[in-house]
Amino acid sequence: MVMTQVRFAQQWLDLPADASRQTCRETQRLVSRSLIQQLLPAPLAYRRLGQPYFPSQPKLGVSVSHTAQFVLVALGPGPLGIDVEQVQPRDFTAIQRAFTSAEWRLLQAQPKLARQRIGWQLWTAKEAVLKLVGCGLTQAPRRVEVLDLKQGVVRYQSQLYRLRPLALPAMYVGWVAQPMRDGRD
Repeated sequence: MVMTQVRFAQQWLDLPADASRQTCRETQRLVSRSLIQQLLPAPLAYRRLGQPYFPSQPKLGVSVSHTAQFVLVALGPGPLGIDVEQVQPRDFTAIQRAFTSAEWRLLQAQPKLARQRIGWQLWTAKEAVLKLVGCGLTQAPRRVEVLDLKQGVVRYQSQLYRLRPLALPAMYVGWVAQPMRDGRD
């Protein structure tokens, strides 16, 4: 199968509020695998850190993101990473070290209501890039620099990445990250 654009599949989960963390993770894992197989019914494998891939199509990018009640998967040509989070109250000072000084200034300059959304946008941008490069949160999010959130430009280890916003319900934010080639898409 030749894929020329990123394709997505998603599913809302109907988990009880008192579901254990293990039950949530197992359900998310089963649903993500099923969604991937719906997009491409081929043998699926997992890398050491849990990233899915298709051994028969090593250049095909695969990424998964989930919140407690939502699972999203993406397949596309070349490496990609996605991340989704629900915008909810968070004291970002508790994770201030995850942000560069420029990102922190941007976040602090926002009105209080906008700060939550911008904070989650910065976080999901970082996590999408770390998923794309295959290390996830084993690397410090601060190492991913969001250079221009509006234009979707991010740098990690001197490589530039392009972010595109995901089409999500209003209370969610997320990105798909892909490498920029020669400073362009």
